[in-house]
Order: sequence, then C-alpha cells, then structure tokens
Amino acid sequence: MKKFIFLLIPLYSFSVLANSSFGTKNVTKIVIHDSGNVYVYLSGDTLHQELCNNNALYVLPKENLLFKEMYSGLLAAMHSGAKVSGWVNGCYNVWGSTYPKITRLYTKLVRSRILL
Repeated sequence: MKKFIFLLIPLYSFSVLANSSFGTKNVTKIVIHDSGNVYVYLSGDTLHQELCNNNALYVLPKENLLFKEMYSGLLAAMHSGAKVSGWVNGCYNVWGSTYPKITRLYTKLVRSRILL
C-alpha cells in the first residue's frame, strides 16, 4: 500500500502545474523574436504555476495553430489598453531558456464613449 501511495504523489504534484491561469493583465510590450516566436510582457506579478527559467515574459510559439489570431488579439489589446487574461501550459525552450507558453487567450472589451 505504501508503494502505491508513493507512486501517486509525483503524479499528483505534476498535474497541479498544468494549465495555469496568468490572471488579467495589460500587455506592456510585444517582441517579435528572431526565433519566429512572439514574446509578450504583461503588467503585474507572476500568477501562474509553471516552473520556467524566465517568468518575466510569456512566449506565443510560432507553431500554435491560432498564432495569427492570438498575435492580432495581443496587438489590439496593447494598443487599445484592453486587458487580457488566459492560460499557460508548460515551458517553451528558446535557445536554452524556458518561458511560460501561452495556450489560451481572452481579451477584455473596452467600451469608450465618444462625446461630440
């Protein structure tokens, strides 16, 4: 019985780290990296639970099936001041450094009132 419990403990601890939310933040900077990936800088503290080398920025991998849609959403949010929220899952390796990998993205609608 003890062996069975010890086998389950590592599996439980790894499952906690998958798909963690990064909260709701402003996009402060976007960098098109020469690896072909997009680096995204978000405001505020790190909230996700991924164990990457560098948690100061997030990577949108060029292989993501929705790369164009997510990139344009990030650009629109950065220029309009809208907040984004989403999820990261795992770490993406770029030349020996690992960064949280963006897997899901939501943009918050900003309503503005134009007075004439």
